[in-house]
Amino acid sequence: MGALSFANPAYLWGALAVALPLAIHLFSRRRPRPLPFGAIELVLRSQKQKRRNLRLRQLLLLALRCLLIAALALALARPSLVPRTESAQAASGPHATALVLDASLSMRYRMGGKTLFEKSRAEALAALERLTPEEPATAGLCAGPAGFGEGGLAAPSFDRAAVRRILTTAQPSEVASDMTACLDAAAHTLGESMVSGKRIFAFTDMSAHAFRLDAPPPLTPAPPSASGQAAPIRPEIVLVDAAEGAELPNVAILSVSAAAAPRLGPRGYEVAATIGNFSAHPLANVEVELRVDGHALAKGFVDLPAHETGKKLLGAVLPAGLAAGEVVLAHADGPGLDEDDARAFAIQVPRDLKALIIDGAPASLRERDEAWFVEAALNPARTAGRITAQTLDQDAAENHPLDGVDVVLLLNPQVPSKPLSERLRAFVQKGGGLFIALGDHTDPDALNESLASLLPRPLHLLKTARDPDASDGQGGLPPPARFASIDWQHPIFRVFGPTEREALESVHVNRYALLAADGKQSVRILASFDDGAPALIESQLGAGRVLLFTSSASASWNDWPLHPSFLPVVQQAVSHLAGALEERVSTASQVGDQRVISAARGSRIVQVLGPDNRPLALSRELSTNSAKEAANGFATSSKTAPGKVGSDSGAETQGQRDAFVVAVALPGVYRVQTAPMGASTNSAGEARDDPSLAFAAGLDAKESDLRRVDEAELKALLGGASSAQVASSSLSAQGNGGTALWPALLLLCVLALLGEGALTRR
Repeated sequence: MGALSFANPAYLWGALAVALPLAIHLFSRRRPRPLPFGAIELVLRSQKQKRRNLRLRQLLLLALRCLLIAALALALARPSLVPRTESAQAASGPHATALVLDASLSMRYRMGGKTLFEKSRAEALAALERLTPEEPATAGLCAGPAGFGEGGLAAPSFDRAAVRRILTTAQPSEVASDMTACLDAAAHTLGESMVSGKRIFAFTDMSAHAFRLDAPPPLTPAPPSASGQAAPIRPEIVLVDAAEGAELPNVAILSVSAAAAPRLGPRGYEVAATIGNFSAHPLANVEVELRVDGHALAKGFVDLPAHETGKKLLGAVLPAGLAAGEVVLAHADGPGLDEDDARAFAIQVPRDLKALIIDGAPASLRERDEAWFVEAALNPARTAGRITAQTLDQDAAENHPLDGVDVVLLLNPQVPSKPLSERLRAFVQKGGGLFIALGDHTDPDALNESLASLLPRPLHLLKTARDPDASDGQGGLPPPARFASIDWQHPIFRVFGPTEREALESVHVNRYALLAADGKQSVRILASFDDGAPALIESQLGAGRVLLFTSSASASWNDWPLHPSFLPVVQQAVSHLAGALEERVSTASQVGDQRVISAARGSRIVQVLGPDNRPLALSRELSTNSAKEAANGFATSSKTAPGKVGSDSGAETQGQRDAFVVAVALPGVYRVQTAPMGASTNSAGEARDDPSLAFAAGLDAKESDLRRVDEAELKALLGGASSAQVASSSLSAQGNGGTALWPALLLLCVLALLGEGALTRR
């Protein structure tokens, strides 16, 4: 047996309109007219027969009209036949209800022409409409590690319009969700309602990665009783499965990495893509495509076993500058998650450079010539045409224009003239690079006066480590100086592996300059001699860099040019000074994270553009330490509007870097625009893209794996089958569902109306 329930019982008052047909029937009764002539037996019989027929038709009309009105009133009341178990649930009273909508990336999965999120949103709206007026409700989107976000979940209320608005405007996110945390938060929120019944509807795809089976079950805190704190309440939990129990196969690109491939050319790179097959069937010849700036550069195919991953290498010669690309899966349309079919990457490809070598001491013997070894290191045959060098003596360089030059190498200079010093200073401040090496013409006092603003530290005096006229007291010579402390993490020396480092440390230096300590904090010592004296020191001036080698670039003061380590250091130094060398590996971020961006010394961040080319909101950070510390993140202190960097209060001081925190909300490549620190804040023309700060953001790889959670373990987590259930729809789980009777009543109304029309026409 079942019970009869009504969704709209107020409409039952309409059944009182049955009195109208009764009144019409009583007023329309016809009485036979008496005949003025004599009785004739045949006429009397005919009259009696017509009276009986008319009465029968009137009774039928009465019945049909009453049936029409009564059936219409019942249909508007929407009756349904409720099973006995659901009737018992309805008798237990109203419930405070929380509607939890999974808004994670995996809910974007397409199945049957719709995404799982669209199906779940429709189910949540239908569940809201089926709640009785006595049941308060709340709704929230579960996405990200914060569960329902910073605002949390609102307390249950009777404002159905507000709850409906939340569900109607809901959109899926691009991050993962923690359904366990969301269910726990929903259970706590239900404790704010005075309604005794507690119920949670969770609309999800049942992905295993969204649930933590080792967590305690969600409990609703009970209001305090007269005797003290009451025990927590275990709410009823209904998990509405958007996939309706079906498996969700998917193919996704899980990660992308890039590395230089010299065998492909001077700008050759190999991009390695890891691809996952999250299905029970192996896949053959899955097409993978490498795209850069929207152009396809390489294609390949990969075979993927069931529930396994595979790797594919795609090589290409990339354009100079920032190469913003992506690896894309080109598979047939069908069910799946489209968003993880592509993953972006960002590579800073070194650009072509132009170097100007100023030879302060030309010599006929090449081993004595200051520029000969440097020219050999920068020969286009050795740099694959990426670096072009021009050599001038110091007199010819006095009036030589520096337009188009990226790096100036000042070797064994005589005292430069004031105009040349000023031009070199302006050149460096605008972003150029300057390399200075000493030699026999070095006059410390004169160079300090002429190049005071360019030298990282003033020159003190020249030191001879090994003098042929000296003796060590045993008839031999004192040992030469060697490199004893080298910053192997600096981009110049990063190319040296463990086996190559010994060759650099075996260099002999006979003469070098000692430097005065002037208290500058913006210098960086890259290498020192075994007595602690700086050998290679770097400083920042404006947007450019200066690198000072305290010995000579020829074989006059040392034998370094005769060692194989000299060539890569010179090439790396020129690329580094020109800003065409990565200072650090740009690691990819994950959507949903925050990233700290630190500009180079002498530069300020103007704006950060997201993958949609819109400026992001920036949170001010100011680091007084290295870029490595900035990459670890800082506590934010203030926020500015999108695309704005605030006032000059964050201007760089000596040793500080301009740093900001940005929220990574979309997958793709993020570009950073910088300007010299001294440039006007309102001068947009000074801003330019800094390829070294660009980065790519990818999706959470675990969202691509849509394997279902074990329902038995999940029910055990949620308190057992008595308080948790998994349903294919909210209709089958709600107590006022049952078998709807109003469609049959509407059909009965139509039949009664047709019958009444047929009788009235006769």
